[in-house]
Amino acid sequence: MQDLRNADTLRLPNGDGAAANDEVKSPFLIGVAGGTASGKSTVCMKIMEQLGQAEMDHTQRQVVSISQDSFYRELTPAEKAKAQKGLFNFDHPDAFNEELMYSTLQNILKGHKVEIPSYDYRTNSLDFENVLVIYPADVVLFEGILVFYFPKIRELFHMKLFVDTDSDTRLARRVPRDINERGRDLDAVLTQYMTFVKPAFEEFCSPTKKFADVIIPRGADNTVAIDLIVQHIRDFLNNRSRHGSTGNMALYMNLDLNATGAGFTGPDGSNLGTYNAIRRFSTICKELNMQGNYFFETNKNLPYH
Repeated sequence: MQDLRNADTLRLPNGDGAAANDEVKSPFLIGVAGGTASGKSTVCMKIMEQLGQAEMDHTQRQVVSISQDSFYRELTPAEKAKAQKGLFNFDHPDAFNEELMYSTLQNILKGHKVEIPSYDYRTNSLDFENVLVIYPADVVLFEGILVFYFPKIRELFHMKLFVDTDSDTRLARRVPRDINERGRDLDAVLTQYMTFVKPAFEEFCSPTKKFADVIIPRGADNTVAIDLIVQHIRDFLNNRSRHGSTGNMALYMNLDLNATGAGFTGPDGSNLGTYNAIRRFSTICKELNMQGNYFFETNKNLPYH
């Protein structure tokens, strides 16, 4: 078998209905960060719904969403005992399996089919009986509180979104969620929030906002921002469907793929050079902001064109 690591063009590793000369999809990877209960997963679901992907069979989806929660590391018996009492910090970077997260995203970018366990919040453990199978897709959304915290993982994203919701709203959402869906009592939820969640947000999550390309205040309630992001993805999917070539797709999106390690070149074989990952998108943002419609923020380090 051809060594995939040395192949000029990646092939489907399991031959899932692919002809010998089929080029594997290398997806457009979008990171979605934000504090607890900020609306990250809802934003991802809204994007998928508007693209007609939410109800589609998972083997046929062009857009898929993955939660960082599936990459919590296995706890030791002593840590599990702490977690049962609400005394383990799940919002600290050490709670995640960074290497597994990185290798999984790399495999996804290579067009491999991957299996990701779900997370059981009641038992504080990974559920390998309920596995999410990710097939080669065009767009992958990866959401979580610390998706921008780890540098080598952050560098994999082609677009980075930060869902910015005020702390009072986030707490008001988290309390009923943890009580009704995760079997916690009110005292435990509030104690954990004040002891771990709030300090960890301020120390680890909030500072990563500076890495975002687009900051979305109010989360899923910000329909204008979501509509524009959806249109950007729809343009990408339509262009990819027309041209097929990864090189042409990258040129259309103005992506700095070489800087992110994807190793793509332009249609003429030349290096694509440094492009802003969402130059076209930021132009729209500038035009709307100039009209006084401040529906979302863009990172101050993101140049306008």
